[in-house]
Amino acid sequence: MFAWVWALLSLLQSDPSALRTNLSQNGIAIYLNGAAAQPYGPLENMKRELSAIMDSAGYHVMYADPRTPDREGRFAALVVLELDGSCGMPAGNYRIERSVASGASLAETAISSGTVLPFSRIHCANLTRMIGPMLAEEAGAQRDFLYGRAMARVAAHEIYHVMVGSREHVHDGVAKASFSVADLLDERFEFDRTALAMLQKAGEPDSRSVSTDSARR
Repeated sequence: MFAWVWALLSLLQSDPSALRTNLSQNGIAIYLNGAAAQPYGPLENMKRELSAIMDSAGYHVMYADPRTPDREGRFAALVVLELDGSCGMPAGNYRIERSVASGASLAETAISSGTVLPFSRIHCANLTRMIGPMLAEEAGAQRDFLYGRAMARVAAHEIYHVMVGSREHVHDGVAKASFSVADLLDERFEFDRTALAMLQKAGEPDSRSVSTDSARR
């Protein structure tokens, strides 16, 4: 694990409120771990879509350099998002080697001593197995767009838990407990009203919530 990840973890353990300051600005700094090794197209589409999803709840997403700390307190929260595996599909013909196992996790968030930490991971191999068959016939640019959008929806689910400080899910939308292929690929898939209300409440200056959920997708 990189030194900057350990530094953030130490900060959280010693003073959890340090990761949630200046809430009135509703800024979220996302530190992408493993981004340099990822295909460009899906990654850029993920960034755009994730920003749009969180903007609908009143949060401004910044993709920060993990080696350049936010010393000015510009962000309401810091989230380390690790991209595990190859987050994209190769060009040309694509053959899925095996389908995703029932109950397999698309993403997870760390938990320590009962406290859920802002360290999340997307399991791109499982995501590819889930949506790959549906994207196999798509042209390269459209394939990258749809894959990146699916990644963003999975990431937004984890960030929802980071911001509201709860493991609980809602019944519909991005904050529900599990996703179908249609949820990941349909034109519209957003936070429902309940989740939006919880996110907006979490952004109020008197909010003290800092934790995320470890539930698996």
